[in-house]
Amino acid sequence: MFFIILAADKPGALPLRLQHRQRHLDYWLEKGAAVKVAGAMLDGDKPASDPQGSSFLLEAEDESAVRALLTGDPFMTEGVFTGDFVIQPVRPAIGEWRRD
Repeated sequence: MFFIILAADKPGALPLRLQHRQRHLDYWLEKGAAVKVAGAMLDGDKPASDPQGSSFLLEAEDESAVRALLTGDPFMTEGVFTGDFVIQPVRPAIGEWRRD
């Protein structure tokens, strides 16, 4: 199954986010094919806008597997994320990586 995840940062968490960014990226890179796309949610529509959270399209067995992945994210363990995730199951229909 596929899931869209929206993970908001705590207010004022930008310094923590920057401090733990590389560990966060390394963590998700280790998850391999489970991560279809991921990136920062921005506070505006300009490329240089500050991040205010993270978004993911993940492939996982079920929602509990998604929650386990999120729990191990350094942004979660170090207090960047609020912990109130939006986890929405989806059925992708279009995309270069989509399976028929």
